[in-house]
Amino acid sequence: MLLKNGLNLTHELKDFIRQSENSTVLVPYVKLRSLEELYKDVPTPEVLVVRWDPMDFVSGVSDVEIFDFCKANSITLYRNHRLHLKAFISNFQRCFLGSANITSKGINLPENSNHNYELATTIDDLSIEDRLYFNIILNESSLITDNIYQQILQQIPEAKARFPKPSKFKIGIEYPDKNFLISSLPMTYDLDILQTIYKEREHPDDVELNCALHDLALYGITFGLSESDFIERLSISFFKHPFIIDFLDQLDEKGQLYFGEAKAWIQNNCSDVPTPRKWEITSNIQILYRWIERLGDGKYGIDRPNYSERLYLIR
Repeated sequence: MLLKNGLNLTHELKDFIRQSENSTVLVPYVKLRSLEELYKDVPTPEVLVVRWDPMDFVSGVSDVEIFDFCKANSITLYRNHRLHLKAFISNFQRCFLGSANITSKGINLPENSNHNYELATTIDDLSIEDRLYFNIILNESSLITDNIYQQILQQIPEAKARFPKPSKFKIGIEYPDKNFLISSLPMTYDLDILQTIYKEREHPDDVELNCALHDLALYGITFGLSESDFIERLSISFFKHPFIIDFLDQLDEKGQLYFGEAKAWIQNNCSDVPTPRKWEITSNIQILYRWIERLGDGKYGIDRPNYSERLYLIR
């Protein structure tokens, strides 16, 4: 059934959100008041991706102030200037998608007698190709940190003064923050499982499936590669990732990294806000060690001297 703005779209969207878990929202244009109205009595998403093209602020189709709302509600905010689709995703299994932005005209919140004609529908079983597509978009998006937000905020008044009518201009943003989010580390514990999921495009454990899709998107692996090409492409992409390069610089310098040292380095260098506690990244280090050993072509080893797991260079 097609859902229609001004009739049943908003009600069905609210119901979808109430039933959602691990919610990810990708919507180009978001107005603060509409965002507040939409999530007034339903759980807020974990992740929100917006377009935030420079002209969006001048033309008023998006509000930069949503950053404060996201921060207050523990929503991780990303920017992707290529974003045009509108999708509300639940646990990467179900999806509410359509044409509506989170604006008064788009979802009729607050109520607008001059609302847009919009359509939406729900999909209850996303295919593995669909899930990978969403993961690729997320992987290509830029995290909006306090630093980035302040840079944008400072330039908007001048931009509005210079461009009172919509026209082309650029906001100069420097990205000093390294993209060292915990989510930019691999999530699949067993690389054989990753390879099986890649080959069969299914898995009975949905957690394993979501982890595999995250990793395929993170390292730019698309379907259709042979078994040998898959491992080669994965290894090249993995060792080219800035997070892995910096981490291995420490290993190359010391010759070994005990588990506690690796935890401390990850905690001190990750970009996540708030910074995860050491016990929260235990599994991330375990997975990271195994990926480095497995994909390192015999250059790295793992052992456990003195009851602490150690990653070391094989001389």
